[in-house]
Amino acid sequence: MAAVKPVDYQHLGAQAAGDLGVMREVLCLFLTHTEQVIDELERADDPKVWKQWTHTLKGSARGIGAFAVADAAAVAERHSMDKSTLGPLKAAFAEARTFIGCNPL
Repeated sequence: MAAVKPVDYQHLGAQAAGDLGVMREVLCLFLTHTEQVIDELERADDPKVWKQWTHTLKGSARGIGAFAVADAAAVAERHSMDKSTLGPLKAAFAEARTFIGCNPL
């Protein structure tokens, strides 16, 4: 059984209709956006804001095939304002970022 990759490029390719330029742009946006969202979550002091950011991140991660990031964001979404959920989220994102950097399209 093949290991699950931090980002499923086949899934991303299907979402981008196979357009390599779109795939690259979406990955770049995902990296930048996720860093910003994690910063916002670290500063969050309102459950509504927490829910908005975690839900947004869950959707964008699923969209590009970063399913471990999406799963970690879903856990954070269910555990509102629990900053301990950010550790696994950051770890999943670090793996995705490293994978993207080491496996450019």
